[in-house]
Amino acid sequence: MSEMEIVALKIFGRDISLSCPIEEKDALINAAELLNSELDGIDNKSNALILAGLSLANKFLKKNNSSSTNDEDQDSMQVMIQSIEEVLQK
Repeated sequence: MSEMEIVALKIFGRDISLSCPIEEKDALINAAELLNSELDGIDNKSNALILAGLSLANKFLKKNNSSSTNDEDQDSMQVMIQSIEEVLQK
């Protein structure tokens, strides 16, 4: 089992600490930055997390239709999905 690290993130103005494998830390930080970037472009803040998640999923699916998914893309998307789910549960 890989060693875990606590990563402090700020998503949608909220401070969040997540535990992730050390080798996935950079991907998690990048996913949070991508999510925040997507959130910044959404006017409807009451549903912003859902809309951002759908938008990112749509972009991901479009990319997958044009090329095959590699393991790194799948890992990054899984980290992003877990982050979104944790934020929505709070």
